[in-house]
Order: sequence, then C-alpha cells, then structure tokens
Amino acid sequence: MNPTLETRYSSCLENYNDAVDELGGLPGLLKSKDYSGLNIHASAASDGPSTCDDNFTSPPAEAPQLKAASDKLQGLISVILVISNLL
Repeated sequence: MNPTLETRYSSCLENYNDAVDELGGLPGLLKSKDYSGLNIHASAASDGPSTCDDNFTSPPAEAPQLKAASDKLQGLISVILVISNLL
C-alpha cells in the first residue's frame, strides 16, 4: 500500500473512532434532557469525518467508498444537530 494512503487511512480510523465515541454518549444525554451536551457532543463528532476528508486535499484522492461514508455520517450528524437545536 502507498505509505501516504496508509498514514491517511490510519488517521481516518482514529478520527472515526473518536466520532463513534462522541456519538455513543448521545442517547444518555437525550434521555437526561441535556440538550446542550447533546449539541456539544454531536458537534465534536462531526470533526471526525471532516478531519478525515481534510487529509485528502492533495493527491492521492480519497476512496469513493470512504467519501460516501463520510458524507453519510456528516449528514446524520447534521440532522442530530438540527434536532438538538430545536429541543
């Protein structure tokens, strides 16, 4: 594997693990009606896919499957943020 891609994918794995950790706490925050905390942690989760995408601003390009997954996660987090702002 290309060493540059290996480094980028490793960084993305760390970014996504951090995002999953942040998202994992959201049900408890929602249940306790901590809407501010919900917003804060959802915002923090959005950093993961965004940072991963930023790793690919120069060649080699991001794999289409990774970009699609990143876009899907960012969309989900955006929905969570909209809802948390309405609560």
